[in-house]
Amino acid sequence: MKIFDLHADLAEAIKPFYTDGKTSILKKDWSTRFKQGQIAYTSAASFFVGTESWQEMQDVVTKVKNDITASGYKLIYTKDDLDDEQQGTAFLMTIEGMCGIREDVEEKIQWLYDEGNRIGSLCWNDQNALATGNSGDPTRGLTELGKQVIAKMNELHMIVDVSHANEKTFWDILSCSTQPVIATHSNAKGRCFVERNLTDQQIRAIASKDGLIGMNACCSFIHTEQQKQDALHLAKHAKYVADLVGVKHVA
Repeated sequence: MKIFDLHADLAEAIKPFYTDGKTSILKKDWSTRFKQGQIAYTSAASFFVGTESWQEMQDVVTKVKNDITASGYKLIYTKDDLDDEQQGTAFLMTIEGMCGIREDVEEKIQWLYDEGNRIGSLCWNDQNALATGNSGDPTRGLTELGKQVIAKMNELHMIVDVSHANEKTFWDILSCSTQPVIATHSNAKGRCFVERNLTDQQIRAIASKDGLIGMNACCSFIHTEQQKQDALHLAKHAKYVADLVGVKHVA
């Protein structure tokens, strides 16, 4: 069985080692975990909380890419890079939050794409120049600049990730994106009513665009009762989504 982890905060995991001059961090510190988890493919999310500049975003993306290649791992750019005979772990680069983009949208999205990023969310929980996350103003959604980002991502076939977007931003994205969208790490509100999870209507909307919903193993998004924050109840989220829109939309 080939396991594909749609969202891994690997940039955050290796960031503490940047200043120590270490290289090949993923190979030295993570390869055993990938093998134990039978992870054939994983995302490598460059994560931004909402305060970073464009230069800081570029710095993190470059370091993540350099560490993947220095560790000897394969990067995924197109579906042709998904190999049934794949040995070890291959990486898909993604962006979580684009707070550093405040101008020159087309040029900056092109740079992210050229560096290998194939999935991107416009915001984390923050409110930025492009969009509004779960912690932002609930009446504020996608901005005009954000719509330009969606258009450029659609042009490049860079997938838009709606995890962390507030409901207004979510629906704004769904209305203007001409391509499938994805929620890389979001569960079902019908199973656990927390802000980060998706309503049935949102789940159906993603499926209607031929998108995917990736399950989230964060305990507080699985169940409100601590004793039920386990793999069984995470699987119940997957079944809930599959029953609602079909198994092909569950990841």
